[in-house]
Amino acid sequence: MDKWLANNTAAKIIALAVALILWAMVHVDTDAPTITRSSQGDQTTITNLSIKPYGFDDQKYVLKSVSPQQVSISVAGQRSLLTSLPSASEYEVKMDLSSINEPGKYEVPLQFDPPAGVELLSIQPSKVTVTVEEKVTQEFQAVVLTTGVPADGFTELDPIFEDGNTVKVTLPESEMKQVQKIQGELSVDGANGNVSGRIKLVAYSNNGEVLDDAVIEPSSLKVQIPLSSNVSSKTLPLTVSYEGKLPEGLVLSGVQAGVKEVKLYGASGMLKDVDSFPPVKLDLSQIKAEGTTRYNETLTAPEGVQRVEPSSVQYTVTVVPYKEKVIANVPITLTGQTNGLKAQVTDPESGKMDVTVVGAPNLLSDVTAADVALTADLTGLGVGTHNIQLKVSLPDYIGTAGTSPPSVTVEVTSADSSAGDPAAPPTTETQPQTQPETQKPESGTSETETGTEPPTDNGSTNGSTDVPKEPEVPTEGSGESEPTQPTQPGTEEENPPVENPNPTIPDSTQPGGEGNTHTEPPAADTGGSSGGATTTP
Repeated sequence: MDKWLANNTAAKIIALAVALILWAMVHVDTDAPTITRSSQGDQTTITNLSIKPYGFDDQKYVLKSVSPQQVSISVAGQRSLLTSLPSASEYEVKMDLSSINEPGKYEVPLQFDPPAGVELLSIQPSKVTVTVEEKVTQEFQAVVLTTGVPADGFTELDPIFEDGNTVKVTLPESEMKQVQKIQGELSVDGANGNVSGRIKLVAYSNNGEVLDDAVIEPSSLKVQIPLSSNVSSKTLPLTVSYEGKLPEGLVLSGVQAGVKEVKLYGASGMLKDVDSFPPVKLDLSQIKAEGTTRYNETLTAPEGVQRVEPSSVQYTVTVVPYKEKVIANVPITLTGQTNGLKAQVTDPESGKMDVTVVGAPNLLSDVTAADVALTADLTGLGVGTHNIQLKVSLPDYIGTAGTSPPSVTVEVTSADSSAGDPAAPPTTETQPQTQPETQKPESGTSETETGTEPPTDNGSTNGSTDVPKEPEVPTEGSGESEPTQPTQPGTEEENPPVENPNPTIPDSTQPGGEGNTHTEPPAADTGGSSGGATTTP
């Protein structure tokens, strides 16, 4: 046996046999349609036939699955007709999907049109189960992955997209949830100058797999990778301010920013003097009805700065009809007392107050007394009885109802006396009043705060803001209800804002002008700070 295996001819024969087996395994398609005939000779069975759909709206839906994917048919006829049947691969079993007009699972009957003189006996199975999903389209910010290493001494900067990097991706709804990023690649290997090119975009899932079914529009982008040997960079938070008015009865429910920070490029000496980036202004008057509105805003580099990245940012703003909610027994905090004096709230005697707030229904449901702060500022007030307008601090997108901030009566006495001086005819002290506001950051982006606009005779804005307090165990009042007309929001500025003539839109939604922006946004001020205090010495 060993001698036979050692024979050169025998080795060649074995090698040829193995090669033939491997070739057959690769080239023989066991799923190809095949014809088998019965012993009577008047029946023919064709197996492994694929199914062809027709009437399907593939612009709106996607056929996720067909089970089973192949079927068999049995036909009968004269022997001569069956013998002359065309090749089995030319047979088509069809299914009509024209009646499907929504996503779901359906049982669909199969159809087969036999040649003339041939009778269809059966289709096995006669029905198949199809799963249909709706196609959805969503916008993404494409990114570029650089490969290789630039020449010595050169550093790559952030990419510049010639026409922006916003693309639209269309996928079945179940697959859209898996999209992690839309990415293209560009090599900078050995480069000592800017690298430009057009990158083909690919959709990647959360686990890094390519989503082959994704339709990306545009499918490619022109991009430049700047390379520099002496340019410095600085990262700053990106903030937002508001202008214009929302339609009556609507409030902001959420604002999502495409990016939270911007990176500035330029000479190190110039960047050292840049402490903030100008806020992006969103014009709320562009919103005409409840729902979602997208803003694509171009970012411009400050004077002396060479470049800012990204060059544009997208904001998604959602507005909904507002509701009201009463928050009961909110404690009143006194601040700014002069040394040697003591103060006490005399009206209300409990030192607590009910506050009616307005906002999006889904946000109001989580608001409790622990989220609301009432502050009376006694700065500069002497002995006597004073009527103080309160400053109201609220969560993001929540404002107060009513045309003016709430007020309380506070009695200020000497620390060494048990009562104040006898009442005298009241004199009026007017304190600066804070333009009410409601803060609206989203996705880590600090935003301008808006709140209830005070009456026209209450004085100018003092720009004070409160830091949100730790939650306490609250006591709530009545639940949500249809609101009366809440106050028109204003926007906190360093200079007094212009009066807003429409006081019917809640402060949580509609800024009245440009506002200061904050890197770490404080809680919203919607009730105004101490103002219009009436003092009785």
